[in-house]
Amino acid sequence: MKRGKLKLFHKIFIGLFLGIILGTILSAIGKDQPFVVKLLPWLGLLGDIFLRLIRMVVVPLVLFSIISGVSNLTEIKKLRSIGTKTVIFFFLTGFLSIGTGIIMANIFKPGAGLNIAELGAGTVEMRELPTVFESILGLFPANIFESLAQGEMLHIITFGIFIGAGLLLMGERAKPIVDLVDRCSEMMYKVVDIVIQFTPIGVFGLMTQAVATFGVGIFGPVFKFILVDYGANIFNIAVWYSLILFFIAKVNPLKFYKKSFQPWAIAFSTCSSAAALPVTMKVGTDELGIPKETASFILPLGATANMNGTGIYFGIVVMFAAQLYGIPITISQQIMLVLTATMLSIGCAAAPQTGLIISIALLTGLGIPLDGIALIAGVYRIVDQIHTSTNALGDLVVGVTVSSMEGDLDRELFNHGGMFAVNNVSNGLEENV
Repeated sequence: MKRGKLKLFHKIFIGLFLGIILGTILSAIGKDQPFVVKLLPWLGLLGDIFLRLIRMVVVPLVLFSIISGVSNLTEIKKLRSIGTKTVIFFFLTGFLSIGTGIIMANIFKPGAGLNIAELGAGTVEMRELPTVFESILGLFPANIFESLAQGEMLHIITFGIFIGAGLLLMGERAKPIVDLVDRCSEMMYKVVDIVIQFTPIGVFGLMTQAVATFGVGIFGPVFKFILVDYGANIFNIAVWYSLILFFIAKVNPLKFYKKSFQPWAIAFSTCSSAAALPVTMKVGTDELGIPKETASFILPLGATANMNGTGIYFGIVVMFAAQLYGIPITISQQIMLVLTATMLSIGCAAAPQTGLIISIALLTGLGIPLDGIALIAGVYRIVDQIHTSTNALGDLVVGVTVSSMEGDLDRELFNHGGMFAVNNVSNGLEENV
């Protein structure tokens, strides 16, 4: 990358601040003034186009990613026991993480204090989340074409898993199809790269419209959102990860965190699971004592399916958006939200700003307006750093824990191995996830 060239997140922050400045000016002029009334819809159009582009790519992106991931997991036949334990821990850590995020959102209420509905956005009623019985049944689509058209993410994930498993069972005969799906998956990543380039323009339009319409009071909830998001991720690492490492993996959590700092730092600084993965693999095998074959299975799979930090964001952003509109969410609805967000976090595609993309589909499915996303989009880079680093650390937690349960963790290496030095790993890396 050439020196002096702005990175995408720099452009996003520029769009954010320009939107804040223009929105503040328009708010001071008065949102009911004829000039402002005519201008705001055009500014809102920039944000609406951006949101539509994201919604356009989310279904094919998730579908091809899931099929590609499952169809390439040939190691499952050799690592059946490891595969089962890995999936269980993906669900367990995801459930604990998302539950933590929702509890903290209930305690600190980041979206409270600014009822958008009272400021002219209209009355909104959240759609009922399904019961446990309905959720289990709802995992399986009756008509996949209808589900694809309506963007039913859980249906799409289930269908993708079945297609991937079918290709896996076909063996060599499925290779041409698997290769085609892999290319389609890569193609969608490139399409997402194109769409994400519109983020600064979209953020500018969304933020200008939000500030002009609702005033500068929106920044209190946004700041609280960032604090709650970081707090939930830090709690997840300090408490849940540590308890799993101490009681199940039976290792020293402090030694684990010390040796895992470098992949955590790379993930934090680049917002990229792909950038962190090579170092995660190296540290996992050379420092933490995870067998190479186990690390080769768990860590790449975790980079796309173990999204604890992103799942925390899913839970908090729904609570945040509901609180902005003064929409009450019952305990039963929150429990179902944890289950839904857990499934979505495991089904997340490893794509740029994937949390932002999937959360739009989640809020739309719940019938909650996207004003909350409009506020968060401009600062998403800030929260995505803690999401991605929590994701990367969670992969190593699962790798160490599963290896310990299988009895093949190299404890001598874990306890006494020398620290692995990583030099210039993140040079030139672009944000990918």
